Amino acid sequence: MAKCAICKKEENSLLKVKHKELGMVKLCFECWGIEYGNQNLLPSCGGGCDCCRF
Repeated sequence: MAKCAICKKEENSLLKVKHKELGMVKLCFECWGIEYGNQNLLPSCGGGCDCCRF
C-alpha cells in the first residue's frame, strides 16, 4: 500500500499526477478530485494530446 501525498491515507490504488506545487505525486481519488477542481494538476504526458485538458 502507498500513501496519498496530500491526505496521507494508505490506499492500494493511487493516481500518479503532476501537481503544480508538489511535482509528480500519487493521490487518492478524493484528493485528485479536489486538486483537479482547483486546477492544480498539469498534463503529465507533455501536453501533446487531449487527455488532461480541463
